Amino acid sequence: MNLLASLVYNYRPTTRVDDNGSRSDNAQVSIAVYDALTGKPTNGNYCVVTYTITNEANFVTTLTAIVPGLEYVIYDGAIAQVNYGGNGQIISTSSKRFDIVSVTPGNPPTPNDEPLPSSLLITDVKVDKVESAQGANDAQITVYATSNYLPIAYKLDGVITSASPVFTNLSGGSHTITAVDASGGIANYTIYIRTNVNLLVSDPSVNLPGGNISRWSAAFNPIIFTYQRRDFDVTALELNTADNNTRVITNTDVSSVTDGDLIYIKTPACEGTYKVLARFDNQTLVIDIPFTFGDNTAADRSGFININRLRPYYKMLTRISFFDKLTGKASTITSTNRPDNKGITRADISNFLQSLLKAADSSDYAAINFRDDNLSASYQIAYAQHWDDGTDNGHTTDFISIEKPYYVLYSARQLGDKYGGNMAAYVPFTNAPNGIEKARWITDFAEPAYSNGYPFDLSFIYSEDLVGRDIYAEIIPLDINRDPLPGATNNYLMNDDGGWLLNSDGSRYLIAKQTLVKVPVPGQLGLNRLLVPGPFASNAYYFNVTLKYDNNETARTITKTQTVRIDDAVDDQSIYLRWIGLTGGNHKTVSQI
Repeated sequence: MNLLASLVYNYRPTTRVDDNGSRSDNAQVSIAVYDALTGKPTNGNYCVVTYTITNEANFVTTLTAIVPGLEYVIYDGAIAQVNYGGNGQIISTSSKRFDIVSVTPGNPPTPNDEPLPSSLLITDVKVDKVESAQGANDAQITVYATSNYLPIAYKLDGVITSASPVFTNLSGGSHTITAVDASGGIANYTIYIRTNVNLLVSDPSVNLPGGNISRWSAAFNPIIFTYQRRDFDVTALELNTADNNTRVITNTDVSSVTDGDLIYIKTPACEGTYKVLARFDNQTLVIDIPFTFGDNTAADRSGFININRLRPYYKMLTRISFFDKLTGKASTITSTNRPDNKGITRADISNFLQSLLKAADSSDYAAINFRDDNLSASYQIAYAQHWDDGTDNGHTTDFISIEKPYYVLYSARQLGDKYGGNMAAYVPFTNAPNGIEKARWITDFAEPAYSNGYPFDLSFIYSEDLVGRDIYAEIIPLDINRDPLPGATNNYLMNDDGGWLLNSDGSRYLIAKQTLVKVPVPGQLGLNRLLVPGPFASNAYYFNVTLKYDNNETARTITKTQTVRIDDAVDDQSIYLRWIGLTGGNHKTVSQI
C-alpha cells in the first residue's frame, strides 16, 4: 500500500509571556497517515516518516517518527511568538516550521518486541450545544482524541462509558472526559459547558397547585420584575501559586481590566465583591481572596462574574406593551433600572400600570355580563440589557419577550396577604385539583346586600383559562332559612368568544328557566360584572350565585358559591350608593338617609 503523510495542527490557547503583552502561540503537531489511492486515513503499520523542523534561527533539524496507527504526535508547545516593547510596538517575531520529507514502509514488531508506548491524547473537546436553560440537560459535546492504539473508548465524569466521542443530554458546568485506548492508555480533559440562564429571576405571577399560574396583579401593590445581571461565566477557580490568592478563569477577554478594579462573582464556593490584584492571562484574573476551594467540586467553582470595566453604566430595560385607550392604538413604554452591587435589578412598574385604569363606571346595566375595561387591563413584557460601549447610543442587547401577557386590576391587597399583591385567590381555573379552594368573587363583603328594583352586579375575573368554555352563572333563590326555593334554577350562559382584554365584545345566550333567549352577553378576559336579574319573589331572602361550565354533561364549578342577602328595607328616603372597593369590584348598596 502506498502511503502519504501530512501534518495536523491542533492549536492551543495563546500564552502571555511578559508584562508587555508578548504572546506565544501554542499547538500540538501530529503526523497523519493516508492511503495514497483513496486519500482516506489509514493505519501506518509502523511506517517511517522523515520530517524536518526549522527553528527561529532557520536552523533545520531532520528527524524520523515511527507511526503505528492513524496519527503520531511529534511536538506539543510554542510554534510562534510575538514580542512587544514597553510602548506596545512589535519588536520581534519568531516561528517554528514543520515539513514532511518522506514516508517509507516500516517493520511491525514481533511478538517478543517491547510494544511502543501509547500516544493517546485528547486534542480538543468542542461544545456543540450549550445547555438551553438551567435543568434542561440538553447540552452536547464532541471529543477529539488520537492514539497509536485504536479503538478509543470514552468516559464522562467517570460514570458514562461510550464508544462514541459524542455525549448528549448533558447539564451545564464542568465535566471531566476520560479517553482509554486499546493499550490501556488514559488521557483526561476538563471542559466547561455554559448554561443559557434567564436574566429574569422572578415576576409578579404566582404558581398554584395543578400547574396553574396566576398572572393577575393588584395595581396598587408593587408589581416587580426582578433580573440577575450575569456578564460572563466563571469556568473555574484556581490557586495562584505566586501569592496563594485565587485565580478566576472566565470565558471572556479580560485584558482591559486593570489592577484595583472591583468585580462581583457568584459561585457555590465563592460569592462577593473582590479587588483585582493582577491579570494572569487574557482570560484569568487574580483576586484578593485566599484560595481555599481545593476540596470543592468543579461545579462548585463555576458560576458568573460581573465586570463594570467591560460593561460600564449597566442597566436593564423593561418594555411594557399595552393598549392605549386614549389613542385607540397599541403602544409601548420602557422602564430603566440599574442593579445593586450583586447585580440584582428590581423594576416596579405598578405606578405606570395604574395609569391604564380609572375609577369610573361605564356600564348601562343593560347587558347580563359587562366587561369593565376601566378596572382591568392587560400588558406584555420584553426586557433587554444596556451598557455604554463607547458609541453614541451604547449597546442594547436583543429584547427577550415573555410569551404570555399579564393582567392588572384596580385593586389593593393588604400587607401580609398569602399571595402578596397577586389576585390568585380570585382567578378561576377549569382544572384546579380537587380540594383546592375555588376562586372568590370580587367583593369586599362576606355577604353583599341586594335591593329589589335597583341594578346590582357581582364582579369576577374572566381568566385566560376560561377561554373557549361555555361558562354560565347558576343563581339559586333561598328562603329565610337559606334553603333553596322550589322552582327552576336560573342559568346564565357567559361563554367567551376567544377575544382578548380591551378588544370588542361578543354575544352569547341567556338560558332562563329552561327557555333559550338570545341576548348580548360579552364574556372576555378581564374584570367582568354579572348583572343579577330581578326582582326576586317576596319569599326569597337570599340567593346563591356560582360560575360553572359543563364537561361531558357534568357540571364543573370554578368559583366559590357567593351568598347575597336580599334587602327589603327600601323606601322613599333611601339613597343608592355605588363605589369601587379594595378588591377592585363595583359595589352597590341602598342606605337610609
